[in-house]
Amino acid sequence: MRLPSHKTKIVATIGPASDDSKTLESLIKAGMSVARINFSHGTFEDHRKRIERIRRISKRIGRRVAILGDLPGVKIRVGRILEGKVELHRNQTVTLTVRDVEGMEGLIPVEFKEFSRLVSPGDVIYLSDGFIVLKVVKVEGTDVVCKVVVGGTLYSHKGINIPNARIPLEAVTKRDLEILEFMLENGVDAVGISFVGSAYDVLKVRHFLEKKGVRMFIISKIERPDAIRNFDDILAASDGVMIARGDLGVEMPIEKLPILQKKLIGKAMMAGKPAIVATQMLESMTSEKLPTRAEVTDVANAILDGADAVMLSEETAVGKYPVDAVRMMAKIARATEAYREGFGNVRMLEWKEKIPKRGTIKDAITRSIIEALQVVDAKYILTPTKSGYTARLISRFRPRQWVLAFTGDERVANALMFSYGVYPFVIESHDENGIIQLIKGLGLAKEDDTVLLTKGAPVGKTAGTNTVRIFQIP
Repeated sequence: MRLPSHKTKIVATIGPASDDSKTLESLIKAGMSVARINFSHGTFEDHRKRIERIRRISKRIGRRVAILGDLPGVKIRVGRILEGKVELHRNQTVTLTVRDVEGMEGLIPVEFKEFSRLVSPGDVIYLSDGFIVLKVVKVEGTDVVCKVVVGGTLYSHKGINIPNARIPLEAVTKRDLEILEFMLENGVDAVGISFVGSAYDVLKVRHFLEKKGVRMFIISKIERPDAIRNFDDILAASDGVMIARGDLGVEMPIEKLPILQKKLIGKAMMAGKPAIVATQMLESMTSEKLPTRAEVTDVANAILDGADAVMLSEETAVGKYPVDAVRMMAKIARATEAYREGFGNVRMLEWKEKIPKRGTIKDAITRSIIEALQVVDAKYILTPTKSGYTARLISRFRPRQWVLAFTGDERVANALMFSYGVYPFVIESHDENGIIQLIKGLGLAKEDDTVLLTKGAPVGKTAGTNTVRIFQIP
């Protein structure tokens, strides 16, 4: 067995351009760690087939892939447009309507019945992640007449943003819970909650899952000003976060986005919770064979900021070159990680100083691991884990070594596919001999290789990981 060439995890959205068996296999081999399914589009039957196909191919080729399901949430969207798209031109007059019509030149349907109540003359409306800008001229009943300020091609079901508008609905809708039920029935590993505003939205999903007696990895999508204000509480309630820059870059001043990205990633790292950076990372590869230099730099900077995962949306869902986009993402990750690992010890020591001096036993263990890695050239960090927590705590310091995690729970293993530099294995026994035999049998390690092993020794009332051992493989 060979581990991936890069430690940064790649999330790829599966859609019409990528859901056939051949393309899915190529995506996995190119470096896809997580397959994202956007439940804003498609039918349950479509999604069921995609999930089955991903699982079947992943098992056949022996590459673990997690599945992330995105809930639609309360997203205001454009309705169906005749022939799938319409061109909007500067200074053109267009009407946004909630009437049941097909979109065409000058008329755009909106899939939100209260839409006209959210806007007033003079308000600015953004379509398609802010690429198209309209200004409200007047409101006539359920119709909103606008002037096009910035034109472009508008596709069916694209998002609509109205900065500062208060949408009178909870982030998690009845429809979201129906979709969540489907996810549970079909073995989806993680759920992405759209338009989270507070920890309450996260806890609503968590309580729903608890009533079903099932745990699912919960990713909160940060895409509204409310989520920024309440970020610490949201992070505490979530298993991970996604910095969804499309809506976030419209809902707040766009020039603040790069620094905000760094701050949010930093907080997630210290909490030991994975952070995904999403939206427009290799956007030009939706139609072009190669990305722009700016896009390549953007992906690299997200990794340098400390992102656990980087995400592809339209690039793989509907783009012309889905496999090339994943390959490019993997190349950027590999080159960026090699640069960062050149400063590895210095960076790790800097991060170590942020760990509380009087923290938990696991805080002490992670401090000890960092100190040990300054002295010993270990090949791997071996981490038996029940919940995945220890592996994530180690991952946050971005060690040069792979963190090989061993768990008896398939769901825990798949959740670890979101964490930087962690490769999980499902194993019946967590004992040291079983782990050593497994990695030797897979060809990952050989006799006399030095490894660092975390373990839980049954001493007193201590529970969980409390010991670090460094040894050469016999």
